[in-house]
Amino acid sequence: MAYSSLDAFIKAAEAVDEVQHVEGADLELDVGCLTELAAERNGPMLVFDKFAGYPDGFRVAANANRTIRRFALAMGLPLDLHPLELLRLWRDKRTSAVPLSATVVKDGPVLENMMQGNDVDIEKFPTPRWHTGDGGRYIGTQDMVIVRDPEQSWVNMGCYRGMIQGRDRVSFWINPQKHGRIIAQKYWRAGKAAPVAVVFGCEPVTWMTASMSPPFGISEYELAGAYRGAPVDVVELPLTGLPVPAEAELVIEGEIPPESEETAIEGPFGEWPGYYTHQGPEAVVRIKRIYYRDNPIIAGAPPLRPIGWSNFTNYVHLWEHLERSGITDVTGVWGFNNGLLTVVALRQRYAGHAKQALITAAGFRHGDMKTYYVTVDEDIDPTHLDEVLWAMCTRVDPATAVDVIRDAWTADLDPRVSPAKREAGDLTVGRMLINACRPFSWRDQFAKTNVFSAEERNKVQTKWRDLLEHLGKKN
Repeated sequence: MAYSSLDAFIKAAEAVDEVQHVEGADLELDVGCLTELAAERNGPMLVFDKFAGYPDGFRVAANANRTIRRFALAMGLPLDLHPLELLRLWRDKRTSAVPLSATVVKDGPVLENMMQGNDVDIEKFPTPRWHTGDGGRYIGTQDMVIVRDPEQSWVNMGCYRGMIQGRDRVSFWINPQKHGRIIAQKYWRAGKAAPVAVVFGCEPVTWMTASMSPPFGISEYELAGAYRGAPVDVVELPLTGLPVPAEAELVIEGEIPPESEETAIEGPFGEWPGYYTHQGPEAVVRIKRIYYRDNPIIAGAPPLRPIGWSNFTNYVHLWEHLERSGITDVTGVWGFNNGLLTVVALRQRYAGHAKQALITAAGFRHGDMKTYYVTVDEDIDPTHLDEVLWAMCTRVDPATAVDVIRDAWTADLDPRVSPAKREAGDLTVGRMLINACRPFSWRDQFAKTNVFSAEERNKVQTKWRDLLEHLGKKN
């Protein structure tokens, strides 16, 4: 089903025991640290309320879709499938989904309240310091920055980190290759400020599409409609005409002036690799109006050290990239530490098949910091790190099965880039390709494993389900 709002999704998550409410937390330390601790335990979404100095009901929701189970809930998929089965269902849904343009409506809850003129004050909304070393409070961690291409009139949504700079200013770091920046630069080259709207909370499917980066010229609203199975209802804001979800929680409307005219020091910020890196002068939004519904919820998805976390929408994209590139018989794609270690499972059909898959995966557009790539045979579950490590330790000859690519592109967030290379703009590192498949030429002679077959394991698991569940609880 398509959830109309973040609040509706929270209620659905409550019904399946995926929400923990927290009252009276401190914005300086408690919210960020509890978010991190809950994520490390694969815990529930946290909904914070009753902050000192703010109205009751002005809430912050963190980790809304950080677990696979809540991702499935948002997408209307079964909640307790094996990760690869869920991945296949998501691929099927993407393949059959029909793009649906947003539906313009005249009114919506987001317009229930408005600040304008001297009343504009983004600091009236509770915004955590997500990490101790952050340079400020980041209201934009699960946001949607909305701009319209001045030449082709299509609407783009992107997810960029946003830091409060004052009552009527928020700064955003938008990488040069991002569509939002490309569009903003079109306005800047004409000597104009780019009209912008920023959403700081909406239902998770629409937000997720803002980070999916479809081809330039295709609006993320169309993808959101496809994945929701229903168009997104939007209202067009009075000053800019930009469409925002009618059920959004909190929205700012304003303009992004040329960087030659105004910037602000943005950062540092604890980013997803687990380090503080980028900091410097970045673009700002001059806020002209703020719209918010009664009892708004700021959506928070702060970058956390990626131990145990995988954003598996990226693995769907990689799987499709492999198949488009002619890599056959891929049986699974997964990653660990948010894809810093990427695993491709396949059924080998010819000599060089695994190496071809490794080279193709390493060239994927979303590769940036993804440095380690591993191929495994189809008998290895790529979502199970212990199995992947076992294959690496028993099927890899380091002298013949490991390759290193030099001078591969990376991101400004990469802590391995030296200060000298960073200053020179040389954002490159190496990438390691590890073929952990059985050697193709003698794979049939490779030693047999002592692991029970999938059929045998399923038979015993079904027969002894209660016992195994009890054993799991004891552990």
